[in-house]
Amino acid sequence: MNNKVVHIVSLDVPFPPDYGGMIDVFYRIKALHELGFSIHLHCFTYGRARPVELERYCSEVHFYERKKRISDFFSPRPFVVQTRRSDDLLKRLLADEHPVLLEGLHCCWYLEHPEMRKKMTIVRTHNVEHDYYQELMKMASGFKKLFFRSEYKKLKRYESILSKANYLFAIKEGDAVHFKTINNNTYVLPASLPQLKQHVIAEPKAYCLFHGNLSVEENDASARWLLDHVIPHLNNVLFVIAGKNPARELVQTAKQRGVKIVANPSEANMNQLIAEARIHVLPSTQATGLKLKLLAALQTAGTVIVNSNMIQGNDLGDYCIVADSAEEFVVAIQQEVNKPIDLADRKSQIEAFLTQHNTQDAVARVFREIHLI
Repeated sequence: MNNKVVHIVSLDVPFPPDYGGMIDVFYRIKALHELGFSIHLHCFTYGRARPVELERYCSEVHFYERKKRISDFFSPRPFVVQTRRSDDLLKRLLADEHPVLLEGLHCCWYLEHPEMRKKMTIVRTHNVEHDYYQELMKMASGFKKLFFRSEYKKLKRYESILSKANYLFAIKEGDAVHFKTINNNTYVLPASLPQLKQHVIAEPKAYCLFHGNLSVEENDASARWLLDHVIPHLNNVLFVIAGKNPARELVQTAKQRGVKIVANPSEANMNQLIAEARIHVLPSTQATGLKLKLLAALQTAGTVIVNSNMIQGNDLGDYCIVADSAEEFVVAIQQEVNKPIDLADRKSQIEAFLTQHNTQDAVARVFREIHLI
């Protein structure tokens, strides 16, 4: 078997890398390409384009429509798994002896196939999925609440499928502890990220930033919490909320609170907002999964204020101010917003952080541990 060839099955199209899961997938692909791997990429599609840019890093790119049927809601398998299957995908995976990296529990339908037992299979776990859906269930109402409850129960049962994989790659130590109870061959592979060039660290401007995909319920809930419980108690502090597809009610509330909303910023605009923020205010309603927006914030000169949910199960609290109550957030923001920053010292801190979280080194390490390098 040629150890420099790998199949990767992605739950979505990983370009552009504009939200957490696809940032992780795309920059892992890029790192493997730079390590000399020939990548056969398989993507399920449901609304995103089929970009030619992926061909720069992959020797083959295949797309499969994610077909959703009413009957899929009633399957004993989770809907997110049931709707990601394809006969063409299975044929391609079984046509050779190369290892298969399945990106997320979502892509594990074919772990059940007896012929797949002849291949090396690796599952990248992006978080503990049933915990994530349980939190979504708590925040939702109506049909969404029923759907999330159903998925939570199904995902919890279905998770045992991970015992059939040869290896699991957990995104953080806390998740690895959980997954080792299912599959002892579990390794920690930190989130794959773009490499920050350390030539220039932007001089921060006097504003606070909350950013994320605002159409995601978790981010919407966090933004609303800030608007209701933190921002009204800040004196003369400019606050910006930026991200994709904010709800109309969120936009209206922000305007009432004097908060600037940046809806659907371009990648360049978002990067500038992140780079120049004096304070990144990043509470999370869920202690599930490593939040990639936190890693982006930690690569800037700005102070990062988080709650315990944001740093559970990882070492990133060492680089942040941790506040849990609204009062603690208000005090931390007011203390930090006008405090001068030593850019040279901050640059040294960022370099130390990035050395610990170098994507290519991390990917090379785990692939070496499972004897694929």
